[in-house]
Amino acid sequence: MPLTMRPTKQSSPVDNDRQDFTVYCGEWAMGRIYEERGGPDNMRWFWSLYGVVGKPSKVHTNDHAPTLDEARAQFEAAWRQWLAWAKLQEMP
Repeated sequence: MPLTMRPTKQSSPVDNDRQDFTVYCGEWAMGRIYEERGGPDNMRWFWSLYGVVGKPSKVHTNDHAPTLDEARAQFEAAWRQWLAWAKLQEMP
């Protein structure tokens, strides 16, 4: 199944317009991508792949990116690396 993003619906009265998404493969929550504020622009978005068990050291499970699109691309690349390492395939 392809990865999909859904708003987490977590909000703060102080920062309620910050974008925050849970990333799913089917109905399984695989990670999160959210906007961080107050830091440098090149680290505006944080992503974390947390739905995996075990991984090789070369597969990064979190990082920062300057844009949502770049964070999504980095997340998906890490997901694909993990799938290959685990010898798994996404179902259509």
